[in-house]
Amino acid sequence: MKKTTINNLSDPMNIAFMEAKKAFNKNEVPVGAVVTDINGDILAKAYNLVETNQDPTAHAEILAIKKATIILKNKYLIGCSLYVTLEPCPMCAAAIQYSK
Repeated sequence: MKKTTINNLSDPMNIAFMEAKKAFNKNEVPVGAVVTDINGDILAKAYNLVETNQDPTAHAEILAIKKATIILKNKYLIGCSLYVTLEPCPMCAAAIQYSK
């Protein structure tokens, strides 16, 4: 994915909301997530795919974290920020905590 520089902290949230709209359009729970690096560059974005993938763990936060860890080649997202369109569920909160 091509990196996008973020100059305004509202931009990652706007992108997360655009991801949530994609989920809504696929009859998914409309949640979007964006991971940025320490410089504000977008590493990953995702939306819920639970129904599409028939996977109860395919929440936006989990999918965005997985994409970011692949890009960084590291299981920890040190210095990264996660933007989500709603409060994470307990499963996602744990994944966020474990990804640091």
